[in-house]
Amino acid sequence: MPLMRLSSCRGNFLNNETLSILTKKELSLVWQTAIATLVRNQRANRRAYPWTFTLGHIIDGAYLVLISFFSYVYLIQGDVDSQFAVYTGSNDYLTYVIIGGLLNIFSISMMMNISRALITEWREGTLEALLLSPSNRSGYFVGNAIQQLYRSGLELLVVLSFGLLAGLRLPFPHLWSVIVGGLIYLLSCYAMALVLGSIMLFTRDTYIVQNTLFAVTALLCGFQFPRQYLPEMLQHAGEIFPLTHSLQLLRGALLTGDVIRLMDILPIVLLSTVYIAVGLWSNRLVERRLFERF
Repeated sequence: MPLMRLSSCRGNFLNNETLSILTKKELSLVWQTAIATLVRNQRANRRAYPWTFTLGHIIDGAYLVLISFFSYVYLIQGDVDSQFAVYTGSNDYLTYVIIGGLLNIFSISMMMNISRALITEWREGTLEALLLSPSNRSGYFVGNAIQQLYRSGLELLVVLSFGLLAGLRLPFPHLWSVIVGGLIYLLSCYAMALVLGSIMLFTRDTYIVQNTLFAVTALLCGFQFPRQYLPEMLQHAGEIFPLTHSLQLLRGALLTGDVIRLMDILPIVLLSTVYIAVGLWSNRLVERRLFERF
């Protein structure tokens, strides 16, 4: 009996050690693939697509800020509905709209470039080599996300300067809540991009699919106005996107200094996890069908 217990304990120890080694190897492969993807994309963008998308997003963001400013000052002449303060906790409509516009431009930039990664490989004729390589798929998407993060961050900083000139005022944001809210917002964008990318690759289309999603999220997630103004059915429809609540949390931390608690982010993390699982699974499924055609 003691010998059996000893061998059992030794087997459990070896199994745990083996699992630990496998986990470290997987994480190492994810990290190596992410770095390689980041470097490759950066070189390709510098040589083939220098600043086309970046400049376009900056122009879109500046246009959105100017439209918000002129609409508020000259169209409605600063007359905001009394319910607006009840729904948002602030009377500063201009800051509310500019924050929503900036985050909308940022989310579009992040989701569009992550989701277009695989279909761009297919269009350029490199998808087969990618699928046959031993690279980690999660690392591939993470590398695309990191590379796009600092590009989108640059766009956000430039457009933010236009927002400050137009009247953007951030009273006293809660620093840690802003950091947590920003990370949750990034997670939401990444999760939705994976699902969007699989749909693009399946339909072989980017323009209609991505612009349909961006139009729907612009309406249902509440970037430009409080969601309470929507019919109740559309409010419930917006709950299917993790972007909806992550936007509310981050904007609340920026606009009114709301403190983000663990129970606030837990539903968003769970929903984002579901999106990531579905996105990775659906990408694998589409890739398998592509292999059958090769």
